[in-house]
Amino acid sequence: METLNALKQRHFTNPFDDDDAPLPHGSLFSPERLVDAAIRSPFYVYADRSSAKGAKATLSSTKSKNRSSSLSNLKAILSGWGLFLGFLALIVAVMFRLHYTLPTAVFEGVDPVSGRPRFSEENVRRVVRHMTKDIGYRVVGTEQELETKNYLIRELTTLKEQAKIEGLRHAQELPNFDMWVQMYTNMTNIIVRLSCGPECDQNAVLLNAHYDTTLGSPGAVDDALGCGVMMEIIRIMSLRPAPKKNSVIFLFNGGEESLQDASHSFITAHELKDSVRAVVNLEACGTSGPEILFQANSREMIDAYRKVPYPHGTVLANDLFATGLILSDTDFRQFVEHGNLTGLDMAVYKNSYLYHTHLDLDEFMEAGLPQHMGENALALATYLTEEANLVNLERTSSVVFFDIFGLFFVSYSWTAAMRSHILIGGLALFAMMTRSSRPTVRSSFSILLSFIAALLLPNLSVVLLQALGTPMQWFSHEWLSMLLFGPVALVGMFGVQCLFHDKKASAGANELSTLSGLQLFFTSMLGVASCVGLASSYVFALFVICLTAALVFNQKRSAQQVSDGLEVTRVDFATYFISALLPTAYTSFVCFTALKRIVLGLFMVHIILVLISSAVMYPYDELHPKRVFVQHLRNMTSGESVLYVAHADAGPISGYVNDVESHFDTKATFKSGQENPGDWNSIYPFSQFLDSYVLDTTPYIKAQTKNFTIANTLQPLTDFVQEAPRLFAENASYDSKTGLRKLTVLCTHPNYIWTVASFDTELVSWSLSSSEPFPYPSHYVIRHVGGYVSDGWRLDLVYRASGPEDRLMIELTAMETEGFGRDEERELIGSGDIGVMRKILKTRPNWVTLTYFGATVSHFLL
Repeated sequence: METLNALKQRHFTNPFDDDDAPLPHGSLFSPERLVDAAIRSPFYVYADRSSAKGAKATLSSTKSKNRSSSLSNLKAILSGWGLFLGFLALIVAVMFRLHYTLPTAVFEGVDPVSGRPRFSEENVRRVVRHMTKDIGYRVVGTEQELETKNYLIRELTTLKEQAKIEGLRHAQELPNFDMWVQMYTNMTNIIVRLSCGPECDQNAVLLNAHYDTTLGSPGAVDDALGCGVMMEIIRIMSLRPAPKKNSVIFLFNGGEESLQDASHSFITAHELKDSVRAVVNLEACGTSGPEILFQANSREMIDAYRKVPYPHGTVLANDLFATGLILSDTDFRQFVEHGNLTGLDMAVYKNSYLYHTHLDLDEFMEAGLPQHMGENALALATYLTEEANLVNLERTSSVVFFDIFGLFFVSYSWTAAMRSHILIGGLALFAMMTRSSRPTVRSSFSILLSFIAALLLPNLSVVLLQALGTPMQWFSHEWLSMLLFGPVALVGMFGVQCLFHDKKASAGANELSTLSGLQLFFTSMLGVASCVGLASSYVFALFVICLTAALVFNQKRSAQQVSDGLEVTRVDFATYFISALLPTAYTSFVCFTALKRIVLGLFMVHIILVLISSAVMYPYDELHPKRVFVQHLRNMTSGESVLYVAHADAGPISGYVNDVESHFDTKATFKSGQENPGDWNSIYPFSQFLDSYVLDTTPYIKAQTKNFTIANTLQPLTDFVQEAPRLFAENASYDSKTGLRKLTVLCTHPNYIWTVASFDTELVSWSLSSSEPFPYPSHYVIRHVGGYVSDGWRLDLVYRASGPEDRLMIELTAMETEGFGRDEERELIGSGDIGVMRKILKTRPNWVTLTYFGATVSHFLL
C-alpha cells in the first residue's frame, strides 16, 4: 500500500496524449479528491512517473475501460433525451387533444326530456347552406346581396310569428320582438331586439355579424356562420321568458367587407344606438377549431366571458392585435371608435387556408364549430340580459385573461397582476440570494443571444427557398414548416451555447449557470413587460415560477447527495421535468461535449430537408390553394382591353401565368403594384399589395367573336362597351382672389358597382362628413360602394387651383355586376358568347382559388 507522500507524487495525464510525452505537473489532489476524481472522470487516469512501463502496460486496458464508460455515458444521455422528450411529447399530445376537441353537434332544436328549446348546430347549418349554396356570393351591391337581405327578413319574420303563437299557446310573457330595416346608401342593416319592455330598453347588449361576403367567396364561416348563430339564439331567446334586466339587439349588417360601412351606419345613425352599452362581435378568418376571444376592452365584459361553457381566449391575442401587426380589421373597431363601446370580439381562426376563397363552404366547416360558437354566444347573451350591469362600463386594456386548457377562464386586474409579479420576482431573487440560482454574466447573455439567433436564423431557410424558387414550400404541408425552420433555429440556439460554454468550469457548473441564466432572463422580461403595462406579461410570470421552483428543488436534491462536505454544482435530472423548458434547455445542458457536432448535424439535416422538399413537394393543393386575383379591365380612355393576373404572396405563380398565356395565345407583361398603384383600384386599399401579369385580350376576343364587324374593326374594342360609368362637372366656378375652384362631381354608373375616384390636388373642403381633407397637396382615393339598385353619386369639392383653366383630372374605376360565383359575364355589344373570364374559370387548376371580376377605367378632366 502506498503512503500519502507517494500519492502526492502522482499526477494525472490524458491517456489520448502521446505515450512518450512528458507528464504534466501540478494539480495535486488529496487522497479523497483523488479517488473521487478517478471515479467521476472517464477521460483521465492515474499514472506513475516512476514506472512508465507499468503505465504503458495498463494504458490499453484503461482505453478499453474508457470506451466502455463512454458508451455507457452515451446510452445514459440518449435514455435521458428519450425520457424527457417523451414527457414533453405526452404533454403536447394531451394539450392538442384538449385544444381541438369541439362539442358534439346537436341536431334537434328541442330538448327531448324537458321540451325546452336548445341550441342546434343543424339549424345554423341550414341557414349557412342556403346563404352559400342557394344564394352564393353576397358581395355588397349585387343582386345576391339583395336576395340575402330578403331571405333574412323572411326568416326573422317567421321566428317572430312562431314566438307570438307560442306565447298565446302557453299563456306566458315572452320577450317583445321588434324588427327594423335600416337603409344606408346602398347597404342594408337588419335589426332585431328582444326585450322585456320599456324598463329594459334603456340598456342593451349588441350581437353583431355580417351577411355580405368578400369578392371570390361564398362566405360560409365568414360570416354566414355568425348570422346562423344569431338566428338560432333569437329562436331560443324569443321562446323563453323575457329578459329581466337588459335587452339584446341583433345586428345583421350588410357591409363589413366594404370597410365596415354598415356597422358604422348603425352605431352612428340608428335610433337604437344610444341604448347599446356593450357589443359581442362574431367573426371568422378560418373554418375549423374553437373560436377565440381575441379582443376585449373592459373588465366587466371579460368577466362575463367566464360564463361561457367553452372558454378559449388570451390577452396575448388582444395585445398582438392591438400592435397592428395583423393586417386585419372587424366591425368591432366601428363600435369602439364611433360608439365608445366596450365588448368582446370573437372569431374562428383555425385552417385559414380557405378563408376568403371559393372553398369557404358548409362542407368544410368543422363539425361542432357552430355548436361551440353558438353555445358560447348564447351563454353571453343570457348572462348579459339577465344579470349583468351594463351601465358605466369603462374601457381598459389593463386586464389579464386567459383560458386553462379550454376548461376554465381566468381574469384578474392589472393591480393584482403587478402584486403577483412582484412576489414572483421576489422569489426569483431570493433563489439567487440563497444560491439555488447561480446566473453568470456569460450564461445570462448567452440566453438572450440564443433567443435572438433562434428567431433570426430561420430566415436563412427563407433565403434558400427563394433561391430554389419555392419560397412557400411549407404552405400545404403544415408539418414541413417545423422541419424546414426548426433545425436551423436549434442551430442558432445550440451554436450560441457552444460559443459561450465556459471551458474552465465543470459541465455541471455550466449546466446550473445556464439554467439560472434562463431564470434571470425571464425574470428581467417579466420586469420590463410589467413596467410598460403589458398584460401579456403573465406568460413570463409562468416561466419564472416554473424555473424558480425547479432550481429550488435542484438545490434540495443536491444537498441530499452531498456526503463529503463538498459543494455540488450540477443539475439533477428531475429538475428538467419540473421546469418543462424548451428542448434546448435540456439538450444544451447535458450535451456540451457534443454541441459542435449537433450544430453541424442539424445544419446538414436542414439543408437536406430543404433540397428534398423543394424537389418533390409543391406548396399548394386543393385544400391549401394559392389565392390569385384576376380582373378583365377595359380602359375607356386608351382603348385597351387587358387581363390582370396577380397574387399577394411569395409563392410560385409563373407556372399558372404560363398556362394563362397559352390559353389566350399571348405573352404577359409584369407590372409592379408599387409602381402602378391604380391598376387594382376596384379593390383599394388591398390593391397596393398586388404585383400583376398583364395580357392583351383584344386578339383573343377578335378571334373568338362571331361578329364580323368586331373581328375586323380597327376601332378600340372599348367602343363596344355599353353604358360605361361617367363623370360630369356642375356648378364649377373659380375665385381669383382666393385661388379656389369649386365644382360638383356627378357620377353615373348604371349596372356597375364599387366605383373608385382618384385624383391629386390640394383640397380645401368637400361634402364628405366622415373626415376632413389633408391640409397639403395629396393623392385622394374615394371609394363608393354602389349597389345593385343604385346608379350614381355626387360630391362637392373645393380645391386650390392655379387659374380658371386648372381643371381636375379624375380617374374613375368601376366594377361590373356580373360574376361573383355565377357563370355570367358582360360581353361587348354583338360580340356573342366569348367569355374571357369564363375561360379563366374553366381552365383554373384545382390548387388555385380565384377572386375575379370585370372592370372599366376612364379619365375625366372636370
